[in-house]
Amino acid sequence: MDTKGFARRFARRVIIVALLAISAIAIVPAPLKAQTGCTTGACISAGPRLVSVDSTQGPVLNLLLQSLLPGTTVNLSVLDWNALAGADINLNALVTQLGLNLGISDTSQVLDTNITLAQLQLAMVQVLQADGQTAAANALNLLPLSAAGLTGQFQLGDLLQISLPQGSLADIDLDLLDLITGSVQLYNYNNVLTTPTPITVDTAALGLTGLANLQLWLQVVEPPVIVCGPEGTSFHSSAIRIKMNVDVVQGFDTQSIVNALNALGLGLTNITLTADVLKLQLYADVARAEGTITAVDYVAGAVTFQARPGLVNFYVGTIADSIFFNRTRVVTNADVSPVVINNLQLGFRLNLAGVGLIDVQVPLTVTGRAAATGSPELRTFTVNAPFPQTRTASSGTVSAGTLITDLLNNLDIEVSRGTPVVTLIPPFLPPVVIALPPALVPILDTIVDTVEATLQNAVVPVLQPVLTTLLGGVVDNLLALLGIQVGNAVFTVEGVTRSCVATLALAKILAPTTDPGRFNLSISQAGTTVATAGDIGNNGTTPAALTTPGLSYDLAETAGTGTLLSSYTTTWACTDQNGTAISSGSGTTFSLTAPAAATDPVSITCRITNTRALQADVSISKSDGQGSYTPGGSASYVITVSNAGPDAVSGVVVNDTLPNGARLSAPWTCTATGAGSSCPASGGAQGDAAITLSVSLDATGTATITVPVTFSADPTAY
Repeated sequence: MDTKGFARRFARRVIIVALLAISAIAIVPAPLKAQTGCTTGACISAGPRLVSVDSTQGPVLNLLLQSLLPGTTVNLSVLDWNALAGADINLNALVTQLGLNLGISDTSQVLDTNITLAQLQLAMVQVLQADGQTAAANALNLLPLSAAGLTGQFQLGDLLQISLPQGSLADIDLDLLDLITGSVQLYNYNNVLTTPTPITVDTAALGLTGLANLQLWLQVVEPPVIVCGPEGTSFHSSAIRIKMNVDVVQGFDTQSIVNALNALGLGLTNITLTADVLKLQLYADVARAEGTITAVDYVAGAVTFQARPGLVNFYVGTIADSIFFNRTRVVTNADVSPVVINNLQLGFRLNLAGVGLIDVQVPLTVTGRAAATGSPELRTFTVNAPFPQTRTASSGTVSAGTLITDLLNNLDIEVSRGTPVVTLIPPFLPPVVIALPPALVPILDTIVDTVEATLQNAVVPVLQPVLTTLLGGVVDNLLALLGIQVGNAVFTVEGVTRSCVATLALAKILAPTTDPGRFNLSISQAGTTVATAGDIGNNGTTPAALTTPGLSYDLAETAGTGTLLSSYTTTWACTDQNGTAISSGSGTTFSLTAPAAATDPVSITCRITNTRALQADVSISKSDGQGSYTPGGSASYVITVSNAGPDAVSGVVVNDTLPNGARLSAPWTCTATGAGSSCPASGGAQGDAAITLSVSLDATGTATITVPVTFSADPTAY
């Protein structure tokens, strides 16, 4: 028989199916710290956040808005004011609605756009109506914010100073009344002339007994701010200047002055003293109440801030309008001049030695000047959720009462005389006006000194109730509606918020993990590299990069030292901090769009996995060791499977179908060499016409399969 032909046919029937599989263990880098990329902040306002408005506050609120908006008439009822005081308005919704009304698609630009009070009023009404706050919307429509004369513009960003992403403000609600008064103050600051028109106050309507002809000027020297920002953000109330002119129904006690003159022993007789209406000119200069956010704990819902009421100056006197209504000028005590508070007409008769009997009429001018300053101290507050929460920063040493007392103690009353009219009354002759006798001058000086001293002592009981009514009542009540009473300031923590942008890192995974390959990783945005890692192996990673929501980032790997990318198959996958899949694919470069900012931390890790492409040289040979065979005889064939490396292989399937006339005479056997090589010890059974087995070989391993066969004695079997 042709054994060579048989061997060739036999060898061709050996089919090798190599399943080259390597199991890889992926070691995931530790997640990024959760707070990376997060900005935590608080929203704080300096305002009263009135829960309700009583019957005394309603008229004062009308007066306040009329003063801030000269030329308007404000006449809301207490019920209307309560509807406004009891309403909140969502900050995010307001900015969004205002942007829609203005045709601004990018809401981040809304706060920096010039608007009118009417435009703001419309947006607020729309948000309130959408929120079902109909009573507040109706009351807001009653305010004359869309009056024809209120055409000036302002930027809402000067009131709402927001340094946090708008999306983080979804849960921030502002007190509607605070927002209204703050906006009106901002309008006043931007658009009202430096010498505004005074408001004539209805003293009877406010219950200001004993006062008449009260004129009020109110000017915003600095508008308030409502801030939403991180630790270190500063906030403040408005700074207000108030000027008042008033007539006092009760004047000085002239009889006490007459009594003091009679007691001088100067021989004065027929003493008469008349007085004009007592007039006062009062000023209140209230600097902004201010504070700073010192700590924000978003998880615990706690905010710590330091704050103090504003410096307060009260003045009696006169200040030039060019100074007081100049917002860039700081008013000081040196700017205050004495003001005429009364004019007296003194008459008396005197028998003057060397002259004779004379009647004297002396005009006396009474001026007053005083200043009092209160400087409150800094205090620390910690406020815990739920929000909003208000805190009042009070000064134990500064109040309207203490400042009024200081004002009265410092009040300098001066009396000056005009030109006296001296009439000589000779016996049996008509009276005749004469020149001022020199001998009368020292007497007049003594009289003036006495009047001045008497008035200085009598001023407290007269002015104490007046100053209490005006400064401790009108002024302090007006300021209270702005949250900045004398010696007190109300601060409201509207809420805490957190905005987190995603962090992005690129990591390297190698399969197998012991692979010596080195790679360069990079993350870039619009051509600018934001994170890199060079010549790294398994588990290497770039630093975490802060992303900008909505922007696309390019991630890539290149071969490092001594590495060929062609030696690997490459896949990538991105997951968040919870292991949730974001995207995946194959290749050495890909792009990822950064997600929107969120209130919870987001860390994204993309992993490029490089799996080495196996390189194994597997060969097979078969021999029976004989040159011929004999029908009816037997033989043993040896199949040798060899691996020349460089990589190990597993699951190499060996199939061998015996030629016609040949059958197994017994089970086949297999032995393997090499530490990582293996194969079944035996298999098959006598009479089988084929063998099948799977072998695994290390980089230099072999498997030797011994196949015992018998040959049929029937020649036709071949």
